[in-house]
Amino acid sequence: MAVPGTMGKILLVDLANQTLTVETPPDEVYLKYLGGYGLGAYYLYKLQEPRVDPLGPGAHLGFFTGLLTGTQAITGNRYFVVAKSPKTGTWGDANSGGTFGPALKAAGFDGVIFSGISPSPVYLLVQGGQAELVPAGDWWGVDTNELEERVEQRYGKKARAASIGPPGERMALLSCVINDRGRAAGRSGLGAVMGSKRLKAVVAVGDQKVSMADPEGMKQAIDKHREFMRQQGFFDVLSNYGTAGLTASSVASADAPIKNWAGAPSDFPTADKISDDQVLAIQNRKYACWRCPIGCGGETEVTNGPYRSKTHKPEYETLASFGAMCLNDDLASINRCNEICNRYGLDTISTACTVAFAIECYENGLITDEDTGGIPLKWGNAGAIVKITEAIAQGTGFGKVLQDGAKRGAERIGKGAEQYAIHIAGEEVPMHDPRLNPGLATSYKMDATPGRHTQMSAWTVEGEFAPPGLVTDKLERYKYSGKGQAHKRVSAHYHAATAAGLCMFAWINLKPEALCDCLTYTTGHTFALDDVLAIGDRIATLRIAFNLRDGVRNMDIELPSRVLKGSPPEQGPIAHVDIDLDTQVRDYLEAMGWDTKTGVPTRQTLESLELHFVIPDLHG
Repeated sequence: MAVPGTMGKILLVDLANQTLTVETPPDEVYLKYLGGYGLGAYYLYKLQEPRVDPLGPGAHLGFFTGLLTGTQAITGNRYFVVAKSPKTGTWGDANSGGTFGPALKAAGFDGVIFSGISPSPVYLLVQGGQAELVPAGDWWGVDTNELEERVEQRYGKKARAASIGPPGERMALLSCVINDRGRAAGRSGLGAVMGSKRLKAVVAVGDQKVSMADPEGMKQAIDKHREFMRQQGFFDVLSNYGTAGLTASSVASADAPIKNWAGAPSDFPTADKISDDQVLAIQNRKYACWRCPIGCGGETEVTNGPYRSKTHKPEYETLASFGAMCLNDDLASINRCNEICNRYGLDTISTACTVAFAIECYENGLITDEDTGGIPLKWGNAGAIVKITEAIAQGTGFGKVLQDGAKRGAERIGKGAEQYAIHIAGEEVPMHDPRLNPGLATSYKMDATPGRHTQMSAWTVEGEFAPPGLVTDKLERYKYSGKGQAHKRVSAHYHAATAAGLCMFAWINLKPEALCDCLTYTTGHTFALDDVLAIGDRIATLRIAFNLRDGVRNMDIELPSRVLKGSPPEQGPIAHVDIDLDTQVRDYLEAMGWDTKTGVPTRQTLESLELHFVIPDLHG
């Protein structure tokens, strides 16, 4: 009997030999890792050899649901894609909401792990606890919207797909995995890993119920926690506007990077044109992920002008990256770029940041109209931004130079272009500036997925985004010592909540005990807060061990100076800030029980977290 909340099955797919086998994980594995990227890290560490080529046959690719995905839990709808990142060479993961995650679980599986490379394009079909590989030659080359239409025509309206577009097929590193016509598992370049395996999609037809140990207890807990959530101020912002409601205020506060990280709020005074009410003006309808009471999403449509488009409402990250980063206040053009990325399967953050990098190269004479095919890449040129985004999506012209991101683009351009490529270990930096909340810098450097803004840490306490009551001490932004324990505690709770399949916006708006209640009533096993925090520490430590075994030390990863120092912005909220990252990192390592010089978890730490299988790799 499987742990309630799970289906008790992991599907192993050997693409090279076209064979499928089913594994039943022990109950303790589910309870120790909670599904999602926790279970993904466990399996990839066990199955994948160290130092494999992330785009080669030895690499594994996983799709995992969280233990709470598909249950009554508030926002229990996330699924996770995990693999070694071809962008950073580190642990890579990405997650998405919508309806695909619950469909995958209801189709009978908690996760799927792919190995090898298929001789020809295929997709995986899972339904009724069964699975098969289906030829996808006639689907190769279609965009993700068209693929989902074909899936529904073939398997019915309940069928769901997570797929790649043409950039993923050609292994462009900006590519990602798309579901629900615009929900994106966006970061780490995992669309390229799918493409390397000639895997076009995972299709799930879900009709099985997810069991629960105590449905009535769960219902009462959910009613209580949902009511608390609705009373939080951030709930209303998200419900009314989605993350688009944060754009103008984030630019004004200097949370949003401006002009490829070299500008100040005064350089982009028209941010209100791409924020809140302006975005709602092009919204056709609201959109909520599966069983989500927040409903932060929407469908937007531009019917007039040169940038006609219809797609998911652009998120804050998309508005800030195609907007503030490029000094572009044309909302219609941003919505068009968002549609291109959604249809083709491109990470909007990395794509837009790569465009901003190219603009700075153009403005400084490193590239010319001859290089770009006549596209005048200037700050705020909406038409040029749309054209170069199309070229990246199609892999044509100068788009070929940029389709693997800013780091590779700089290597191809040469001439000192690397000074304008703002990335961390190859990953373009997201739209939150650690010069405002310095704890972010530690996350950007020390999380197993470098440059990840959705790995919560001390910065959430600095910015007052941590769950109520999780950390009671108030942290001063620019006092760099003493943040280690707060980072450890916030990060651990978030790792557990995320691995379990909950959305970060539920995590922000709920008390810490909400996760304990959901896990307890779902599984029938009692989860106290200390249990949850230990699981989070276990996941964080195993992910970092994955990097270390592959020869990557996060301690050696450097952050661009523009991300750490107040200059060149000599005005505004972050003027003259110079983050003491070394102190923050040292405090975090001490709190985690990782060596402060190497970042390697100590033997004692690994033993206490029951990661005994890691000890030989890190300590001999």
